[in-house]
Amino acid sequence: MKVLIIQTRPGIGDLCVFLPPIHAIAKNLDSAEIDILTKKRTCAKETLKYDPFIKNIHFLETFNNSNLSLINFIKKNSYDKVYIFHYGIRYPLICKIAGIKNIFFYGWFKKNENIVEKSKNACLTWLVKKDLEFPYKIYRPEITTIINDNIVIGIGGSGPTKKWPTENFIKLIEQIELIKKHKFILAGGDNEKEIAKIIKAALPKIHIDSLCNLTIEESIKFISGSKCYIGNDTGFMHICAGLSIPSYGLFGDTPINYSSYTNKIIPLSPADNKFITHGSLAMDQITVNEVLSEVKKVI
Repeated sequence: MKVLIIQTRPGIGDLCVFLPPIHAIAKNLDSAEIDILTKKRTCAKETLKYDPFIKNIHFLETFNNSNLSLINFIKKNSYDKVYIFHYGIRYPLICKIAGIKNIFFYGWFKKNENIVEKSKNACLTWLVKKDLEFPYKIYRPEITTIINDNIVIGIGGSGPTKKWPTENFIKLIEQIELIKKHKFILAGGDNEKEIAKIIKAALPKIHIDSLCNLTIEESIKFISGSKCYIGNDTGFMHICAGLSIPSYGLFGDTPINYSSYTNKIIPLSPADNKFITHGSLAMDQITVNEVLSEVKKVI
């Protein structure tokens, strides 16, 4: 049996959030070949390179937004079933025209709902199950059970409102170092290179490495076995959680329920502002002392 799973949200975190239901489908369709159709920004080919449940990964950008190209691709691959983690008419219609008989999708009209719970409930309906397990794991050959003293500091983010102030990261690293010496790994991308330079310059006597020049593939090898992740709600937080690294995520501008798919993410929000959603603009309300009191449990 050949199966296509379509996941159209663009980020690394989005890919990780949907990975438990994707795995649930794969495990419940015995011996099925599972392909994923998603977006390049998910970095799926690097993140899921060793995933035993996924055969091929395809990117929507390959088809240049052409419905005809996508129809031809799906028809050529002769998929038996297609699962669409998305609302709307476009993808179900494309699959229908391509000759797919078994098409599963959320529905025609988008609803305001918890994306984690929606994906799980959809799987229960699609697979006709009363109960399913949704463990979250990123499969890597270099994952180790030996925990080192590295701490991943997540300085990245999809926008400035989702980033903790740089001076807070500097103060936090200083406070952690007073408790015990660690090696700190700054997790970010091209947009965070300057932030990484500022942090390293402010703390010249502390061992600090940066991932800002590395690929996701290289970064995963670097952070495997780390003691914990502390930082913004970003792709590296989700990756660390998938590597079984306790991940303290700072939620001041994104809904905390985005982290509810795994118990490896410990969401931290402002003490006096528990209702956080898009546009809350509350990252600077999360204090260094609040974060330190939580991470002391693992450092």
